[in-house]
Amino acid sequence: MKPLAAALAALALAGRAFAAAPTPAPGRVVILGFDGVDAHLVEEMLSRGELPNLAALKSRGGYAPLTPTVPAQTPVSWATFSTGLDPGGHEIFDFLKRDPANRIPTFAVAEEIQVPFLFGARNPVLFAAAAAALLGAPALLLALRRQRLAAALLAVVAAGAAAGVFLAARAWLPVNRPWVKNNRRGPVFWAEEGARPATVMRMPVTFPPEPFAGGRMLSGLGVPDLSGRIGKPSYYTSDPFFAPREGNDFSVEITRLESNTGRQITKIVGPPARAFGREGTIDVPLTLTVSDSRDRLTVEACGQRAELQPGQWTGWIPLEFRVNPLITVHGYARLRLASIAPEIGLYLSPIQFDPDHLPPGFAISSPAGFAEELVKRFGRYKTMGWGIDTWSIQSATLSEEAFLQDVEQTARQERQMLAGLLGGGEKLLFHYFEFPDRVAHVFWRLRDPQHPAYDAALAAKYGDVVEKSYRTMDDIVGETAKALKPEDVLIVLSDHGFATWRRSVNYNSWLVENGYLVLKGSARRQNLEALFSRGQFWEAVDWTKSKAYAMGLGDVYVNLAGREAGGIVAPGAEYEALRNELVAKLSALVDPKNGERAVSRVFKREDVYRRFDPRLIPDLIVTNRPGYRVSWQSSLGVPTGSVFEDNHDVWSGDHCSLDPDLVRGVFFASKAFHTDAPPGIADVTASVRALVGGAAVPDAAGKSLW
Repeated sequence: MKPLAAALAALALAGRAFAAAPTPAPGRVVILGFDGVDAHLVEEMLSRGELPNLAALKSRGGYAPLTPTVPAQTPVSWATFSTGLDPGGHEIFDFLKRDPANRIPTFAVAEEIQVPFLFGARNPVLFAAAAAALLGAPALLLALRRQRLAAALLAVVAAGAAAGVFLAARAWLPVNRPWVKNNRRGPVFWAEEGARPATVMRMPVTFPPEPFAGGRMLSGLGVPDLSGRIGKPSYYTSDPFFAPREGNDFSVEITRLESNTGRQITKIVGPPARAFGREGTIDVPLTLTVSDSRDRLTVEACGQRAELQPGQWTGWIPLEFRVNPLITVHGYARLRLASIAPEIGLYLSPIQFDPDHLPPGFAISSPAGFAEELVKRFGRYKTMGWGIDTWSIQSATLSEEAFLQDVEQTARQERQMLAGLLGGGEKLLFHYFEFPDRVAHVFWRLRDPQHPAYDAALAAKYGDVVEKSYRTMDDIVGETAKALKPEDVLIVLSDHGFATWRRSVNYNSWLVENGYLVLKGSARRQNLEALFSRGQFWEAVDWTKSKAYAMGLGDVYVNLAGREAGGIVAPGAEYEALRNELVAKLSALVDPKNGERAVSRVFKREDVYRRFDPRLIPDLIVTNRPGYRVSWQSSLGVPTGSVFEDNHDVWSGDHCSLDPDLVRGVFFASKAFHTDAPPGIADVTASVRALVGGAAVPDAAGKSLW
């Protein structure tokens, strides 16, 4: 070999050797996900020195405001963080979706399906065979020993037992049971080989839990309560004039008590009975006894007894809902006595599934025993995905003080879990905290004197609770940082920010006013219960004359021929012309009350998603400016009397239909990073994959910041 060629070959070999040399691997990767933490508010608090632990993290590594997905919704952004795909790729694009065959709204995160209960239709035969084998084996043994009479008698007993088991199984064991199918698509970063062993706590959109090698998971948003809802609390009152605030849109179970004195028996409403071939629900008795002095209430249920004074909570009370002699569904709940005189007001939390006694085939963790292990280590905890009850404070069945007590208790237990898990030494640990988002939703009104639900007296007492929740977040960050080594990487992020919600916009009302949605009768008000009970929707719409409709939190669908049942808009030029017309008109939508523009931007789906299913993804996504959000009724497809309404709800802060650039979340890291503009949440996913040596994901929406 010539000298020059030899030198070049040696240089090439040396270069390959240098490139192949492994870079020093970081230690552990710990990620804290805080829902709904707003960049503007964090930056204000940092400038005032109120978040010292986040300030230290920023100084050590870096900070940037984080741009959420389009739309800026919790399940959408966290699904993007989990996979690195945009919503068109992972297909979690809203809280709600519709079936174009009937336009009925359902939850987009997951859908209910039917799966066999145990062995399905073979249950009676298999259980009968097992009983026959269990008793038949001794009979055979007796026969072999020539004890024919005893063998014959035992054989008769075995046959009778088998017949009895067959009949019992056929009568009491259902063939199928309801189950949930997770609609999220795409690979998740915690399943990467370099991330093992990994623990993932409460990541939204992870129910049912998916097993992954070398990992443990407790599912998050998507896990139902015992009723199958995302949270169905109950309220017992003797006040004949009590009415839930703002129409009870979230379907709190209201029970009217017959008296405000003495002893009375009511019920706790349990799981739906349809899985067992029955109507209604499986309930248990609840006995309430008012003391003669009218200062205490004794509650009794399922053999448990507790005595409450006004303002007190019970601990977790185990509840057993006996379906039949073979099946019992186990859960637990807490009660709080709001008042006893002059009228009783008693709150019952949503009933949690009991990890120690989960129904057959039902899992909230992977491996299945991990949820039970957490109970043994940390005590009973909230298992449902939407853990903090925002529905009851909205309906005035839980006070501000009681709501914050629940928040504090929930956050305290999650901190205990995190502290315990930090000692486990996993390569990757993710822990999600929901409390900043839930507090902001219902207390933002007290930060905004211009909000229709602003109350000066309440603001004096609770006007800073959003900031207090951020200080709690900062404390958790500090506790976590102290538990890590210098080589470990700590990441803190939120999925979106927040804005005030003063005025509601009903896009279906706008479509009606502008002739795109044509009615043939009066539209009926809907609530969340209609979603779960498969209620009637769109009864008042004439689809033979309607060109477009709205559903979900800012989604507009064209009534497209060949896609929607009875669609009238032709694909191609007519479809595109209609979309362009809607974009132009909606972008110019002005609130007549104050002359302000309500809409920030209207996106066509192909402008924000790399790929998508055209039958699933909305044709247009309308985003709002601060102060505005799509109304609850519009999200359920109901046109109301006016396009704009004041928002008098306790649910007063939001992000769901806001322009993502106007409600940015936060990104902190102990490892320095580089970015020329606010990164997107998918960029954080790519960065985590880079840390653990993960493979590139086709159609990924982000790139590593390292």
